[in-house]
Amino acid sequence: MPTGFSRAKGYPPKNPRAEHRQAQQQRAEDAPSMAEKYPQLKTLKVALEFVNREGMTKTTEMKYSANPQHAKSVLVFGCPNSACWGGDFDLTAKLAEAVTKRRTKVSGEMHCLGNYKDASSQVVACRNLLHYTLNLVYSRKQSRSPESASGAAA
Repeated sequence: MPTGFSRAKGYPPKNPRAEHRQAQQQRAEDAPSMAEKYPQLKTLKVALEFVNREGMTKTTEMKYSANPQHAKSVLVFGCPNSACWGGDFDLTAKLAEAVTKRRTKVSGEMHCLGNYKDASSQVVACRNLLHYTLNLVYSRKQSRSPESASGAAA
């Protein structure tokens, strides 16, 4: 519905955080599984450490182990700031790059690009920090079939 029109009865009020989460959830549901997108990926383990925007205080730590047969290929983790909207930590591209280069370990950090309202109702950048480590294990390379290895018969 366009902005300025009242919401129809029975619809919840507009909530930027909830709408963002719903869009991210739909994106994940529409994505192929990790096994479909990355057939050579056997296991993925992710270690996450969320730190406040100053980088001084650890707020949350989490470990995630994906089953590629069932996990989706979109790898997004929500910002732990409950007032933040429009931000998250999207590791989808980091995963794709790691698999393409057949890396077994990738570490890095990224800032949340979302916003929140401070105590004076001013919109400010969230900038929470995520330290992440992706640990990847691959299936052994498939051996060539006899047909492709021997070439055409004379």
